[in-house]
Amino acid sequence: MSNWSDTFKKNCQVTFNEEHWQKINYNTGCFEKRFANSKGNYRNVELEKQRAHILRNKSLMNLEKLLVDFETHFIENGGNVLWARDAEDAQDMIWELINKRDIEGVMRSNDVVLDEIGLKDFLIDKHVALYETSVPRFILQAAGQVPYHPVYQNMHLSKDEINGFFNAQYKLKLDSSPKQMVNFIRHQVKQNMEKAQVCITGANFLLSDTGGVVLSENEGDVIKACSMAKIHIVVVGINNIIPSLEDLGILLPLLSSHSTGHSMNVVNSVITGPSKNETCPEQMFVILLDNGRSELLQNEVIRQSLSCIHCGACISVCPIFKNIGGYSYETTYIGPIGTVMTPLMNGLDDYSQLATVCSLCGRCVEVCPVKIPITDLIIENRRLVAKERIGDAKFEALMRTMIGHCKSRKKMDCAQWLKRLEIKQLVNKNAFTKRKMPELAPKSFSQMSKGGDI
Repeated sequence: MSNWSDTFKKNCQVTFNEEHWQKINYNTGCFEKRFANSKGNYRNVELEKQRAHILRNKSLMNLEKLLVDFETHFIENGGNVLWARDAEDAQDMIWELINKRDIEGVMRSNDVVLDEIGLKDFLIDKHVALYETSVPRFILQAAGQVPYHPVYQNMHLSKDEINGFFNAQYKLKLDSSPKQMVNFIRHQVKQNMEKAQVCITGANFLLSDTGGVVLSENEGDVIKACSMAKIHIVVVGINNIIPSLEDLGILLPLLSSHSTGHSMNVVNSVITGPSKNETCPEQMFVILLDNGRSELLQNEVIRQSLSCIHCGACISVCPIFKNIGGYSYETTYIGPIGTVMTPLMNGLDDYSQLATVCSLCGRCVEVCPVKIPITDLIIENRRLVAKERIGDAKFEALMRTMIGHCKSRKKMDCAQWLKRLEIKQLVNKNAFTKRKMPELAPKSFSQMSKGGDI
């Protein structure tokens, strides 16, 4: 069994922390309420989701052509396009762009793809100052933590905990109100923006017809950072390409309603290249990241997961996430969509157990704005795991033993103590550290019927 699997089992013990459970369920409950209200903005939300589904799948089918067209148009606009095979390749490209210049600091936006390539740790190792531009990311940087959720990154922290982090690092008074803390963060972010010469962001979408980079946000920090930096570097997955500007009329409202419950995010920008009037940014680079996406595309079933627009809705409604939380996964992509993508992107051998982290309740399928059949994809992952015979050999041996017993009436009518021993060994001893094992009936139904007890 891989080290990840062992760590995952230990991390899941947080399920029994009542305070943690209440925080997560309160915050996800708030999202579900806002999301339910946002449905009123649509006459027929299912029809719009079907349009988005068709659009994203057509984009994946024509991925090669769309990417080449984007590169052509973006270069015509004065930008530069680089192709990264994996996270290490993307890191090397970023380092080459900033190392040959006198850079005092780098700003980064709130985007999961930057976590995917390990940008933070990479820049720390290179002794480059990294400044966060968003309020949630600034809080996590002060706390020394990573995002808990792709949209609500610090949903696991209370106001007092955040205040404590700022008091320890910045000497901010302990009884500060949320408004005072936000004002303090924005002041610090503004000062940091003046120091940095490079801004590294992700992108929600790439436009093939115009060579545009789409950024959708609520704080306005990303576009402000881009306008102050001399160099703007965009790291984006190759699957984020869409055909034209008109397609944003379908995708942006769905992204907003399914991520924050708003009818539309406050700031939506389309950047087609570097500035042409001697203002910032002077140079702009787009790094198209593969990092396992080509392998996903080869699987005709699982590749549907690449149409994801990373709204985080499936995570917010997932009953597994609501119990084990975001840190239990210890992977970049968490929740239902991470359960599908991570094993095939990072290695099925190491992350095969993720295929079991799902109750197949179907909530993720119901809420997905691009109608990804996530439960079907998880079942496909389970089929691949079974086909490759990946997993715990001891558990499989015990399962075969239990199946053999269930097929035999004589063995089913064995002594109670023997049944109890078999079940305890089968479901893992760790399962009963917090819960008491249920008592088995002294006699089976068959024994009771033969003895006249029924």
